[in-house]
Amino acid sequence: MQLCVNKFKSTTGCLDGILLSVSSSHILRVARKRPVIVVSSAQFIRVLARSQIWIFVPIYLTEIRHIPVYFMGVLFFLTAVIALPFSVYGGNLIDRIGRRRVAVLIPFLVSILLFLTSISIMLRMQAIYIIIEFLSIEPLSVVQWIADSVIMADVTSEDERLDGFGILRIAGNIGFSVGPAIGGFIAQYSYAYIFLASAIGALIEFILYFAWITETGVYSRTNRKISIPFNDRAFMLVASLIGLSYFVSGQWGTTLTLFLSIVDKITNSSVGILYSINGITVVLLQIPIIRLIRKMDGFQQLAIGSIVYASGFFALAFFSSFWIIALDVVVLTIGENIVSPVSNSIVAKLAPPDKRGEYYGAMSLFVGFISPIAPVLGTSLLYRYESNSLFLWGPVFLIGIIVAIATLMIGSKLNKASNTSYITKSN
Repeated sequence: MQLCVNKFKSTTGCLDGILLSVSSSHILRVARKRPVIVVSSAQFIRVLARSQIWIFVPIYLTEIRHIPVYFMGVLFFLTAVIALPFSVYGGNLIDRIGRRRVAVLIPFLVSILLFLTSISIMLRMQAIYIIIEFLSIEPLSVVQWIADSVIMADVTSEDERLDGFGILRIAGNIGFSVGPAIGGFIAQYSYAYIFLASAIGALIEFILYFAWITETGVYSRTNRKISIPFNDRAFMLVASLIGLSYFVSGQWGTTLTLFLSIVDKITNSSVGILYSINGITVVLLQIPIIRLIRKMDGFQQLAIGSIVYASGFFALAFFSSFWIIALDVVVLTIGENIVSPVSNSIVAKLAPPDKRGEYYGAMSLFVGFISPIAPVLGTSLLYRYESNSLFLWGPVFLIGIIVAIATLMIGSKLNKASNTSYITKSN
């Protein structure tokens, strides 16, 4: 039981640790490590380039190719479903053949797919070819995320790990604060250039990994069967709670982008600016928000994050002014700052060193079963109730409240069952 308690303590630790690390010398020591520099730089480049695809593909397919809005939810559902087996196999593969081989190979393959997609758009090939190419990118991206997370866990000690994942998160959000705005302006000339820029970014990632990453991990010596840690109750509980929160947070991206474009009539460049505000807010407010909630246990943090997320989306039903929406994006980002920093650090804590790929792959699998439902739900409601936003954001708000209540109830039962706190408050 004590082992289970210690595992769950890491949920609060992964939030509080980021705050503490900023005021210590740990973060500087971690930031100087070559693997941390390489992976964080690759993360910055990747998010800078590919965030444009994530945001503007729905607009391109609906406005240029005249594909129905509801199909965008189906499209992103398909990307997640297709990625599920790749997350499990990729995680196990990383444990068996090594982190470096996977980290080097994936960006090279992704760059080829992105370049082909750019050519397809330039030549105005049938939409089905572009959709197939787009669907092929996501499974490789998932494996790449797993490899990066495992490398970061390998090269940092337990007391450094939160610092390392904090650096990785900040790097990604700096890229996200710039990428969508750049994509909005690029899209005014050609959507093909967005994919071309992303292909170049993936090639730069390939060079970084090939030149400066050495093998960091411990090879798995277990049998060669594909395995998933279903017997780890602590891991499964954390995965469940994180997965459920995606019913609300998953409205970022497809649903929100289409809503802003179709209902609020916001231009592509303005949509890009709004997403840039999100990235900047993450960088600026991550630490203050953690300081504000640090005395709460992990279940309370997840519950409050769901409520803030849900309230931010619900507010969109009442306003269409760009500046008010920009303020609401800050509110939504506060919800993200509460919920998001949990998963990477806790998986690293739960996973044995030779099974980190397996655990990260399993987390991706578990979340992947739940997260695709969010854009399908959102875009379906948008398609059906375009003229009445309350019927879109009202259900999202209700789901967020239900998730928050469920999270608090589960946390309370676990604390009572263990006769202590599974996730202790920080001092």
